[in-house]
Amino acid sequence: MRKLLLASVAVFALSSAAQAANTATTVQVGLANGSTVNQQGHVNDSSTTFQLGLVNSASTMQGTTSPSLNNASSVTQIGVLGNSATTGQVATGNNTSGISQTTLFGFPPNNSAAVGQLGGGLNLSTITQH
Repeated sequence: MRKLLLASVAVFALSSAAQAANTATTVQVGLANGSTVNQQGHVNDSSTTFQLGLVNSASTMQGTTSPSLNNASSVTQIGVLGNSATTGQVATGNNTSGISQTTLFGFPPNNSAAVGQLGGGLNLSTITQH
């Protein structure tokens, strides 16, 4: 009976660890917006950033010092004078990154985006700039 109980506790601990996750949501509306998200650990990391302003800057690092299981990052920037976004992802599983940058009021686009991914599974990245 004691062995069965210990086995049940071990299975529960493993299933709980598999469900663990870091989730970050950032929403910024202002003249100059800056966001830094740093998610580390052996769990699933998920980050969503939205910025609306004259100048926007966002940095998302997931699993770069301690690899994550799976990483997902989304950055949406709507600016007038410039948008900058950087994403770095390291996972034992999959990495997914999406960056969308839009310039308003007919100003010439001044957008910068960079993505670095290292994963044991799929690495998927989409960058859209207008």
